[in-house]
Amino acid sequence: MANGLFTLKQQLQGLIQKAWAGSQKTPAVEYLVVAGGGGGGGSYSGGDGSGGGAGGLLQGISNITSGTSYTITIGSGGTAGSASVTTAQTNGGNSVFGSITALGGGYGAASVNANSGGSGGGATLAGSNAPIGQGTSGQGNAGGTAQGVTANFGSGGGGGAGTVGLNGSTTNGGNGGAGIASAINGTVTAYAGGGGAGIYTSGTVGTGGVGGGGAGSVGANATSGTANTGGGGGGAGFASSTHYAGGTGGSGIVIISYPDIYSAPASFGGANSPTASTSGSGSVYLNGSSYINYAGQSNFAFSTNAFTIEFWVYSTSYSSQINFYDSRPASTNGYYPSIYSGSDGSLNFYVNNANVISSSASALTANTWYHIAVSKSGSSTKMFLNGTQVGSTYSDTNTYLNGASSPVVGGQGVTRGSYLLNGYISNLRVVNGTGVYTSNFTAPASPLTPIANTVLLLGTVSPNQYLDSSTNAYIPTITGTPAWNQLSPFATGLGYKNRVYTWTGSGTVTF
Repeated sequence: MANGLFTLKQQLQGLIQKAWAGSQKTPAVEYLVVAGGGGGGGSYSGGDGSGGGAGGLLQGISNITSGTSYTITIGSGGTAGSASVTTAQTNGGNSVFGSITALGGGYGAASVNANSGGSGGGATLAGSNAPIGQGTSGQGNAGGTAQGVTANFGSGGGGGAGTVGLNGSTTNGGNGGAGIASAINGTVTAYAGGGGAGIYTSGTVGTGGVGGGGAGSVGANATSGTANTGGGGGGAGFASSTHYAGGTGGSGIVIISYPDIYSAPASFGGANSPTASTSGSGSVYLNGSSYINYAGQSNFAFSTNAFTIEFWVYSTSYSSQINFYDSRPASTNGYYPSIYSGSDGSLNFYVNNANVISSSASALTANTWYHIAVSKSGSSTKMFLNGTQVGSTYSDTNTYLNGASSPVVGGQGVTRGSYLLNGYISNLRVVNGTGVYTSNFTAPASPLTPIANTVLLLGTVSPNQYLDSSTNAYIPTITGTPAWNQLSPFATGLGYKNRVYTWTGSGTVTF
């Protein structure tokens, strides 16, 4: 058991790794709190509107008291400046998790000065040297400055959580400041980008900052910040004697995460419950039009060595052939290992134009996790389904090859783009030099580890679902749009995942 002085983050990491004994109570949670973005300025007779500042962003770890109700408030996006500037733009609303408060983004300017907030709004011409909106330390940054009075001028972009808003020029509206990316929910997502500024009459408008910032405009209404990112609204540009409206700020969000060895919260209250999900050990979802392949590395050519190919798979259907793992090059058969399911639900190991090991029909059922392994030791190769040998032992004297741009995971090697998996694959491990399984065994109940001779371990752990945990660190080629998914062959409560709760509307939570 670990001992000494540890930060809260180190304690959470230790709990995940089971360095500390578990407790019934949730001791602490990781949090992300993003406020609503400020509204963008509308255009007016003298010029253009600037970008709204992003909502304040706070992240960290907070202690939790069992039985205490924690308030969740989601800040709304600030209103935008209207085309006639009769409706004033406003700051975004604050977002709250317990005692943690992120401040709403400052609004962008039109015929008034920009405002400060979590991040500040950009400046525009409102008399000479109009001030920018300032950001709040630890939450966001200031907006950009405006170009002075010329035939063509641009306002400043709204500040973002990551960087300041850019200044306007004689030809450009300032871009919104960049937000900050977080992987708290298992997927890397950017939040709190500043709004881009408009440009007077003509020129290049400011782009919204990464993290939901709205774009500026000229001769059109500006773009609003993206909902639940805290992005600032874009500023509008005056053109052809016409005024245009700025963009509203994007609403905020609150996300918490903690190790799943602790129970779910005792209750949720208020008008809105969160979306519950997990991060960590999950799977890669292949949607029937996508697959993964590797660049034909020699480590996948087993020659006469012992080897093991194993993985977890979950398919939505077995009514047609599906190739799970295929070492064949395009348009070529031969001594290349391939594992596939037949249209009858059988499981097959295919080499040199023949099924050398096959299970009975209907061995595989849709919407079910299966652990599949093909393992060669000496001159005997066996195939296992959930730890039980299926088919006969194959007397194996082959010299195995590996094709260019192979192996293919989730599709066929010979005809690329065919016999694709519509489902999920997890914990693919390839071992060159060891037959890991020689007789029936208990299927793994926890994520696989890189044992001796491992040449590939695709652990499918968010947010780096394609990370190869072997010493080779292979990077695959991705075809289509596979994505990490929280669906996992491993049970909750074992410390391999985090519980994640996401609020997009205000409520309460009690642990």
